[in-house]
Amino acid sequence: MTKSKAAFLFASQTLGKQQLFLWTFTFGELLGVKDTRKRWNHLLTLLLRTWPTLQGLRVFELHESHGLHVHLVTNQFIDVNRARELATRAGWGRIHVARMPSEHAGYLAKYLSKERPECLHRWRLWAGFGQGWEWTKVKDVIRETMFSRVYQACKEWKEWTGRKGFFERMDFVRTMMMKTIEKGWEVCRGPFGKPYWMCCEEELCWEPCGFEAPF
Repeated sequence: MTKSKAAFLFASQTLGKQQLFLWTFTFGELLGVKDTRKRWNHLLTLLLRTWPTLQGLRVFELHESHGLHVHLVTNQFIDVNRARELATRAGWGRIHVARMPSEHAGYLAKYLSKERPECLHRWRLWAGFGQGWEWTKVKDVIRETMFSRVYQACKEWKEWTGRKGFFERMDFVRTMMMKTIEKGWEVCRGPFGKPYWMCCEEELCWEPCGFEAPF
């Protein structure tokens, strides 16, 4: 899992625990990615002026034959007809909206796992918007604080001592941290808020592999 994908999944958990709304904005004709981005910035400005409390996440998706699409995840419903009016005003074409459980955010995260197209080099493939909330950024995923907390929990769980198997331990902790983000677990706990030591391997989503965990 890339750090960008992990950060997006963590941000989606912050945005909404229950129900989200997935919007897709497309064009009837093929446009260049720069023109599409300009129109998106215009549309976002109009949306925030109309709904000042709107919060969400934006994901760019590049189709080989249909150009750049914009997916939007919001935690509140906005009037579709009004949104279409604003989209038309900003030069957009079709709009589709559907309810989306927060655990389905991985559907959009899959676009962040793909190889970045050359035309999107140095672009932010996803970003948060709106006031009143702090979305997880890529740099937050690699901050020492979260890693340290998970490491300490794993150390107590596995009763690690000394320096033996240091690099294997680091890989193990990174895996646990990514699982925490991807599954929406509480930091330092497994599913249902259970401490690691109370969870079986199936609950922690371990799959058979060649890696031998430093137990």
